[in-house]
Amino acid sequence: MGGGRIAYSMAVESVQIACDNCGKELVPGAAYCEKCGARTRRAKRLVRLAIRVEMVLFLAVVLMGAGFVWVYAIQK
Repeated sequence: MGGGRIAYSMAVESVQIACDNCGKELVPGAAYCEKCGARTRRAKRLVRLAIRVEMVLFLAVVLMGAGFVWVYAIQK
């Protein structure tokens, strides 16, 4: 029964209200600090996620290409 609360508490993160780099107050939902230009923790997390998605898609294309080459080689 407590598992739902753990998942909920992990999903609801604390909102970053100040820049980790310079300490200036951030606009809610900001990706970058207006003062120093540093990325917020949320923006860093989204970039890491985007890189992972790109790597998975790249791997899928490479595997499909290898599969086509293998099928072509088998047919000869």
